[in-house]
Amino acid sequence: MSTVKFEIPQSSRNPADWYSSNIEILPVRVKDIILDISHPEYQKLGAVDSIGAIKYSTLDKKVDTNDTKTLPVAFPANRNLTTYPLKDEVVLLVKGPRQDIEGGRPTKYMERVDYYLPVLSIFNEINFNQFEDPNDNSPSGPSFTSEESFTYKDKVRPLHPFNGDVIFQGRNGQSIRFTGALSKNNPFIDNSNIQQPLTIITNGHPDTPQTSLHIENINADKSSIYLTSDHIVPLVQSKVKYGGAVERPILSDKYQGAQIVFNSGRLFFNSHTDDIQFTSTTDFGVSAKAAYIDAEDYVSLDAEKIYLGEKAKQFELQPVILGDQLERLLRELLDALQRTGKAMTKAKTVDAKPIPLLNLEGAYLEAIAKGLNNRINPGGKSILKSETTFTE
Repeated sequence: MSTVKFEIPQSSRNPADWYSSNIEILPVRVKDIILDISHPEYQKLGAVDSIGAIKYSTLDKKVDTNDTKTLPVAFPANRNLTTYPLKDEVVLLVKGPRQDIEGGRPTKYMERVDYYLPVLSIFNEINFNQFEDPNDNSPSGPSFTSEESFTYKDKVRPLHPFNGDVIFQGRNGQSIRFTGALSKNNPFIDNSNIQQPLTIITNGHPDTPQTSLHIENINADKSSIYLTSDHIVPLVQSKVKYGGAVERPILSDKYQGAQIVFNSGRLFFNSHTDDIQFTSTTDFGVSAKAAYIDAEDYVSLDAEKIYLGEKAKQFELQPVILGDQLERLLRELLDALQRTGKAMTKAKTVDAKPIPLLNLEGAYLEAIAKGLNNRINPGGKSILKSETTFTE
């Protein structure tokens, strides 16, 4: 097996010596990896600093897979962006400086230690690239333990690349694409938005056989976020009912411009410390089968005009009354009726004889008016006015 080799002065402490040296690159097979505190070498190799460290063997070496403690160790070359390898995947090793670790604490400077680069795409797969070890007869396949099994998925397709794309892909159908160049199969870029930035984040591509590459489909992918600058996102809306809108908004699959589009089976926004604020220079719309607002203290609506119902917006029919104003008018009317009823109880003919029917109805009118008058209370609480809903 050929490697590019280098010699590092063991006595040197000068970092400049590293840059003037050749670098050794060696492909090795992963036999174990530290992912949590339960690993037997977690403390020995640096506790938290050991996360991602692998135990490896050279491709032509037969090793005991039941005990990896005797195998050499390598650390991630970049902890900021790491692809954690699976058993029997192949990575490239490089040499680099590192502090010695003893009991979980850095002690003295160590000049040479192995670092590993991302997994080699031996089969050009994004899901799994196990390079079967002919010396390993373990029936466990690609898993490290029964609790950490990883099953190969033949229906996880890699993204279709477009000109100049930067793409990040997970093993199970997750992806981030930075795109913008005009490309033959890019459905989002045309002559109107060449080189305009577009970012697509998807989680959960449809499970289909690997007969073709995957191009994001916001209506088929399980969860999506599209960050556009001058693009159309062909989202099929769940609801298009806008009866309450003064001006119907542009539908999602027709709007071209800078926008952020979310789509998933459910969207949940939660603020555990402070508020959630929505502001818009034009409209704020909600279209759903049922829309509701629950609050513990109050619900407040304020606008130049507030409409309840589509026809109310169109024709401005049936304005809401003001409770106290109406009760003042009702009190004046009931006072007048009460006085009229009282006068009717004393009504007589021209020859001073009682009028029984009129006298009886007058008493009834006076009692009714008095009873109704007791049920209203301008400026205060009453049985006619809501104690929770107020208007101007």
